[in-house]
Amino acid sequence: MVINVQDDNIHTYDNGFHPKPVKLKENYKFYNLNIFFRITSIIIIWLTVFILFFVKRICWGFKLKGRQNIKKVKGAITISNHVLQQDAFLTVSSFVPKKLYVTMLESNLGFGIVSKYLRMAGAVPIPNDRHLFKRFLEETKAILNKHKFVHIYPEAALKPYNYHIRNFKEGAFHIAYSTKMPIIPMVITFHQPKGIYKLYKKKPLIHLNILEPYFPDSTLNKKEAIQKMHEDLFKIMDDFYKKTSDYND
Repeated sequence: MVINVQDDNIHTYDNGFHPKPVKLKENYKFYNLNIFFRITSIIIIWLTVFILFFVKRICWGFKLKGRQNIKKVKGAITISNHVLQQDAFLTVSSFVPKKLYVTMLESNLGFGIVSKYLRMAGAVPIPNDRHLFKRFLEETKAILNKHKFVHIYPEAALKPYNYHIRNFKEGAFHIAYSTKMPIIPMVITFHQPKGIYKLYKKKPLIHLNILEPYFPDSTLNKKEAIQKMHEDLFKIMDDFYKKTSDYND
């Protein structure tokens, strides 16, 4: 099965802001479970929900669909297309009161106070260092085994307002196989402004669609299971996007 011939996983987007160099310490805690960190994180997340309440509806025409699917599992890996600078905020705020950790580039820690805000809201950097990456995987598996939710962008790179599902990297599927955790696919779709939105909206309206949980096939070996997850979830998300979104290319 040929999923996508385009090499869209390279980070080429430049918003004009460039991070300072980041060097993670050897004892860096990717998932900080310190009680004070957790309390501050809850406050930050609820503050984000409050701020975005009006912005989502008025500026983005945001709609959330399928939230009931979160309740069908106790912890999961979540995946989605990566098509907005703010899509992590939209996703995290849509899971409240459940905590959602969102993986991101290590370099995103280099934006000063903005990076601290992201970190407190649940962002987890993916380290470039091989040894730290191994520990990142171990901590990710451990947090999933505590029945938490971890978000991974299988498309890897951010491509704002990209109107198709791009090729997937397999990191999320390797983790799902080793932890035996379900995957919740989510699809951001774009829609023509209607009603009052037509008066001031030039960009598409944004919908976040939370789909049915997907359970890895435990009867297959690792290679077969990962390949099946890759193909199945790409098809599920690609079919949904093509069927639902008003914008396709």
